[in-house]
Amino acid sequence: MNKKGQALVEFVLILPVFAVFLLGIIDFGNVLYKKYHLENELDYVVELYKQNKMSDINNYINLNKLNFEYEVNGDMTTIKLSKRVDIVTPGASLIFDSPYTILVDRVIYNV
Repeated sequence: MNKKGQALVEFVLILPVFAVFLLGIIDFGNVLYKKYHLENELDYVVELYKQNKMSDINNYINLNKLNFEYEVNGDMTTIKLSKRVDIVTPGASLIFDSPYTILVDRVIYNV
């Protein structure tokens, strides 16, 4: 039997599935990286909040295009940061909203 080209046909059939899978891994890694980065930014914002530097927080938030919320409940304050991340994998936007919103929050004790 002549089987020339069989590997090429199999590769062409598998290539789209492999490409979507690879893009999904890249998107997932990007979301995790952005969340890690947002956690670090939250640490900085919490330190500014503890020093009562609201103007510096507003400047930092505007510069980095973040969403900032805080809520005071008695002795506790909840600080929330969020950021939007674009999803580029075809079909992943059916599962996740595109752009996907990453939210991190921290509860601190008011001294």
